[in-house]
Amino acid sequence: MISVSEYSLVRKLKVSPDTRSIDPPELNMIAFGSKGLSANHLPFIVDYNKHGSTTLLGHIALENQIFKENKNNDEVLVLYKAEDTYVSPNWYPTKKKTHKVVPTWNYQSVHFYGRIFFFQDLKSLLGIVGRLTKIHENRSGEKEPWSIKDAPKEFIKQKLSSIVGVKIEVTKVVAKSKLSQNKEIDDFNGVKKKMLQKDKHSLYTAMKNINLDRE
Repeated sequence: MISVSEYSLVRKLKVSPDTRSIDPPELNMIAFGSKGLSANHLPFIVDYNKHGSTTLLGHIALENQIFKENKNNDEVLVLYKAEDTYVSPNWYPTKKKTHKVVPTWNYQSVHFYGRIFFFQDLKSLLGIVGRLTKIHENRSGEKEPWSIKDAPKEFIKQKLSSIVGVKIEVTKVVAKSKLSQNKEIDDFNGVKKKMLQKDKHSLYTAMKNINLDRE
């Protein structure tokens, strides 16, 4: 397993050249609060700020365990899992020669370590909800994407009163890839070929880049 640049993993998430923002479909946030561990599966916006820092932005319900049991500046871990796959020993050409092969699992992931901060002011909540809504309405392919402005102001204000904004100031980013890079070239190419056949295009592209480095 090797560490790779986080940018190589999130490149396909359409980084904006102006704001350096990316929008993964879902991230897993893990926190240790006053009553122990808790985990949440949340949509986040990842902002790569111009001055070099990274910020994650999202929101949770006021009743969420993380808000009840954690405080500002607590440490959290946020996980992004990219494409992954089971790898069968049958994909290795050396199996026919030695039979000394076993199954494994290939994957790519990014781990964001940081400190969490909560916010409840209406303007900030409206901003993050608006950004997330626009991103996912456009992604859903709607001909006429829904907008916050489509709903009555008082109704939206009532809904916003039941959530709290989440800002995570990232202190460390670790990106990892396991792509059969420890295998003999023939076995590596056998797995790479299977990735294309199984429509695992992200893994195939990553393996193709590694293969080019070897040749």
